[in-house]
Amino acid sequence: MENQTAIIIRKAVANDIDGIMTIEHLSFRSRVTESRKVFEDRIAAFPDGFLVAVVDRENERRIVGYISSELWVLSEDVPYSNFDLGHSVYDTHCDDGEELYISSIAVDPTVRGGQIGKKLFVSLLKMVQDKYKLKSAILLVNSDWASAYKMYQKEGFKTIAKIPDFFPVSENHNAGNALSGTGIVMRKLLRNEYGSEPW
Repeated sequence: MENQTAIIIRKAVANDIDGIMTIEHLSFRSRVTESRKVFEDRIAAFPDGFLVAVVDRENERRIVGYISSELWVLSEDVPYSNFDLGHSVYDTHCDDGEELYISSIAVDPTVRGGQIGKKLFVSLLKMVQDKYKLKSAILLVNSDWASAYKMYQKEGFKTIAKIPDFFPVSENHNAGNALSGTGIVMRKLLRNEYGSEPW
C-alpha cells in the first residue's frame, strides 16, 4: 500500500455490510466465517463497538478491515459457549457490561503488513474504554494464528484458558503442517477505580 494512502478508522454503519462480508470471506476459511446476519446484529446491538478501516484516496474508497465487539457481564469464569461461532449478540451483550469481548477482527489480505489490524485493535480499546466503565477486555484466538496471538500479547493480554478443538481444522491441510484448532482465551485487566483485580 502506498505511503500517502490515508486509512480512516470509523464506526461501522449498516451500509458497510457488503464490504465487511468481503473481508470476512477473504480472511477466514468457510467453516469459521460468520454470517451476514451475525454482523448486521453486531452493528445494530453495539455500534460503538464495531469499527471499520477505510482506504480514503481520490480514486478509491473501500473497507479494508473491521473489528467487532460486545459488552459482557464480568465473570472470572466465562462460559465457553459465549465464544461460540454464530452466537447471537443479543444473547450475550449487556449495555452496562464491564468486560469488552472482542469478537472478530480481519484485514484484507492485499493490505496486510501495514499495521491496520493493530490500529483497529488499539482504536477500539481506547474508544470503548473512554466511554464505558470497563474493568477488562477478553478475546479468543486460534492457537494456529501466531501473529495475532503475538499482537495480543504485546497489547497486554494474557492466556487464561484453552478450549481444545474449538476451531474446525481444515481437512485440506498438509500432514506436515498439522493444525490444532485450539481456542486460546486471553484477557487484559484495565485500569479502573477498583484496582488491578476486578473480582
